[in-house]
Formats: sequence, structure tokens, C-alpha cells
Amino acid sequence: MTLTRPVEPIVFGLVSLAGLGAFVLPLWSGPRASTGLLVSFVVAAVALLLALALQTHRLSARLAAVLAALIAVDAALRLAAVVGVAGFSPIFFLILVCGYVFGPGIGFAMGALTLLLSAVFTAGFGPWLPYQMLGCGWVGAGAGLVGSAMGRRLSRPAMLVLAGWGIASGFAFGALLDVWQWPLFVGGQSTSISWAPGLPPAELLRRFGTFYLATSLVYDSFRAGGNAILILLLGQPVVAALLRFRRRFLVEWERPANILGDGRAGAADTVRDPERGPEPARNDRPRSAAGLAGGAPAAEAADQTPP
Repeated sequence: MTLTRPVEPIVFGLVSLAGLGAFVLPLWSGPRASTGLLVSFVVAAVALLLALALQTHRLSARLAAVLAALIAVDAALRLAAVVGVAGFSPIFFLILVCGYVFGPGIGFAMGALTLLLSAVFTAGFGPWLPYQMLGCGWVGAGAGLVGSAMGRRLSRPAMLVLAGWGIASGFAFGALLDVWQWPLFVGGQSTSISWAPGLPPAELLRRFGTFYLATSLVYDSFRAGGNAILILLLGQPVVAALLRFRRRFLVEWERPANILGDGRAGAADTVRDPERGPEPARNDRPRSAAGLAGGAPAAEAADQTPP
């Protein structure tokens, strides 16, 4: 059974709602979630999204191999610069451009699996890992939405929009991780910015805003600015290369129905790009109306014309 594409955004929306709940729930109940359980949930969500992408022809086996290589390269970048300059890290660049080219589901998988593999390289397993995986996954998914809205164009305005998302996601990623670690590291203290159970939502929001401005805003600004700079400098050539991979590895060949009804195979194969629809194959040759009707070629008809 072939699934239709609207299934993928529904599944991604449900996964995102569950992930957002994992971030927000500790604000009321305290940090109690199991790290292993959350990591398993994110990995299962990634596997489901990739399976749906394969089923709906947004991903092919060869393109999956390219994605695996990009994840390995990105994880190695984190090994070379675990933190970077303040909050800046080069790993977000590939997550952003891959999401822009391949769409939200694959962008989410790119971000989450990059953080998981880099944790293996850097021994970075800890209670923060599933939240980092979710945060980076949403960075890639947001870039995928930007790519869909911009038609995956290579123009300068499109790169400016993607750079704008790089800035916004740089701050959003840091704020999301602060939502998780705020009750864990600053809970139970008697300061005006500490987390405490039972606080009303308005007071929670005020305290968290003060905490973020005091501890993370400057740090996250390096990440946001670094994302924008890398996209503006390297975005166009890297996106162009990924688009070539996408066009090459997502083409499907189909044989049209036999419109002549004479029992012969169809006249020509067609090439169908999942985004562009069917178009004639390049090696097809047009046939004349006389040839299609079974009549004599035009040259022979001219020779037989009486004087």
C-alpha cells in the first residue's frame, strides 16, 4: 500500500507535540523523565519519518546513503569544534541547508541523528542528549519549511530568508535547552530567577525570561550570527550541490498506458520528478502523424505524387 504525502506532516506534527511536551512538562513536575526513554522516542520518530519519506518518494536508497554521509561529516565537525566560539558551532550549517533542500522530515532526521552520532564521537551522552536531538531536529525541520515556501530557489533573497531562519533558530535552540535545564540546575533556590514548583504560568514566564537574558542571550547570539554568516557565504554552492543530488536520485521512470490499443508496448518512457511531475524522456523521438497512423513516410508520399 502506498501512503499519500499528507500522512508525513501529520506524523511529524504529532512527534513535535510529544517532544514539546517533554520540554514543558518539567516546568510543572520537575526533571523526572528518563534519558534512555526519550532518546529511544526520538530515534523511533526519526526512523518513522525516514520510512514515510521512502514510501512517499521524498527519499531513495541512494539519497539515504548521501544523507548518512552528511550526518557523519557533520558529526565530525562537532568533534573538531565541540563548542566553537561561545555558542557558535558549524554543525548547524549542514542541518539548515539539508533541511532546506530535502524538506522538514529529512531535516528533522538530519539534525537529530547528527547530535546522536556526535555524542558517540565525543562521549556526550547525558540527560541533555534527547533535548539536543529534538532541538536540532526542529532546526532542520524549520529549514525544510523555509525551502518549501521558497521553492528551494538559489536566489540571494532565498538565502537571506534561510539566513533569517538560521538566526531565529540559533536563539530558539538555546532557549529550548534552557527550558529543560532551568528546573534541573536552578530549581529549589531562593533567587528571583530560580525555578520553583507550583508557580503560576505568568511568574514562570517572568522568571525564565530573566534567567535567559542573564545567562544565555549573549552566548546564543554567537550561534545565531554564525549560522547566518555561513549561510550567506557558503549557502548557494552547497544548496546547488545538494539539489543536483536530489534531482538525480529522486527521478522515477514510468511507462505510459498504450493509447494505440494494438497490444504493443507504449511508445516512450516518461521521467517523473516527485516535485515537477511527468515529462518526456530525453532519448524519445517525436513520431509524425502519418507514422502513428501506420501510413507511409512523408518522403515516400512525395515520390508517389503524380505529375
